[in-house]
Amino acid sequence: MKRIVIIVNKWWECDPVMNVLLNDNARPAKALGWPTTLNHPHRQPSAPLPLNPNPQPRAIFALKNTSVEIWCISDLLEHLPNTGQYQSSSQRKVERLPVVFKGNTPDLVVAVGTAGLPSNVTENGSVMIGTGIFMHDCHPNGTNANSQWNDGPFEKLLTSAITAQLFGAITKLDPSVPNLLFVAPLNPAWKSRILMNQDYIALGAVNVTDYAEYDQTDQATIDAYTAKYPIRNAKSLETTHGLIRAQSNAPFMFVSGITDRVGSFHDEVDSRSYAQNTVAAHNAGIAIAWTLPNVDVALSG
Repeated sequence: MKRIVIIVNKWWECDPVMNVLLNDNARPAKALGWPTTLNHPHRQPSAPLPLNPNPQPRAIFALKNTSVEIWCISDLLEHLPNTGQYQSSSQRKVERLPVVFKGNTPDLVVAVGTAGLPSNVTENGSVMIGTGIFMHDCHPNGTNANSQWNDGPFEKLLTSAITAQLFGAITKLDPSVPNLLFVAPLNPAWKSRILMNQDYIALGAVNVTDYAEYDQTDQATIDAYTAKYPIRNAKSLETTHGLIRAQSNAPFMFVSGITDRVGSFHDEVDSRSYAQNTVAAHNAGIAIAWTLPNVDVALSG
């Protein structure tokens, strides 16, 4: 059995993804079956718990050729207070991510989360799937006491070991799948859609723990990227895809549910954050659910 590791960032992103993966109206039920391991729903603790040395995935799906694990980074951080300075810390996430990669080397790693789009044209509610990563340290030299991860690599493009053939096979979706996507409540795309290209890049704003900094740190990340590369392939900007990519050189792809245009977070997310984030995460879950049967076939050899 080939090992597929899917890692979702926050619990409020993982819950909508899991809801899709368990809902026969949203998922390819016959192809996915029911999880052989299920730790969902997962209640958030009201106070920090003892450190769990052996955390478990939210679910494991045993397909014909692959074992698919669904992990949530928030579940790894329950020993820490439920505040942004801990739960959004790149340093804290990277301290715990290695437990996910114990055992057999994954045959595919997928990073999942919500993200902004570096564009003036809205795609709120759409999903971006790509393979490249560019990380920028927004607080170099330890200037954020709550997040001091400095391993990187920063300021360079990280490509994926995934082949064009495999990426193409995974992302060949039935044209009806976008009909399952929700519409974002704030400044929605003209039509929610799933956009997939091996050349798409996810920009990572690293060591940011305060949402109030997003306008400044997001722009700094874009500036660092465009100093070396053209902006046209940058289709996602968030904090965590790159941290996941840094854990392994296995074939990698990201799935970003778009919540806002970069620079418009406070206008397009803040006033209806639950609804806007849930739509984006749900739609990322649709993309995950309908690509998994393709993964199982493509990795059958």
